[in-house]
Amino acid sequence: MPISINTTDGAPSGAGPYSQAVRAGDFLFLSGIGSLDVESHEILGDTAVEQFRITMRHIQTILGAHNLTLNDVVKMGLYLQDSDDYEEVNAAYAEYFSEPYPARLSVGAGQVWDMKVKLDCIAYMGD
Repeated sequence: MPISINTTDGAPSGAGPYSQAVRAGDFLFLSGIGSLDVESHEILGDTAVEQFRITMRHIQTILGAHNLTLNDVVKMGLYLQDSDDYEEVNAAYAEYFSEPYPARLSVGAGQVWDMKVKLDCIAYMGD
């Protein structure tokens, strides 16, 4: 199975030893993406919903660089710093996806970063 590293300048890259996105066969795996400014890497957005929307734009940019859309996403990971933000972020999430919805994992409470929201996803690149 061919594996390739894929990066776009239109979204923030990781600050550690990991790739922004990796293609493995017919799947594109996005690392944890947050609401970082592309240039300064400062956190953008004051609320969880604001950070979620910025992060979704980053995900759409990365997917678009690979000729994909949110319709190609088969799995999402939603990571919240505070689980009290779940209902509000979940409502915003519903604005981006329609049936059939991607599979999703949601985790909340006590994450180790300063961002209120992080997302990752897997997209299918096949037919």
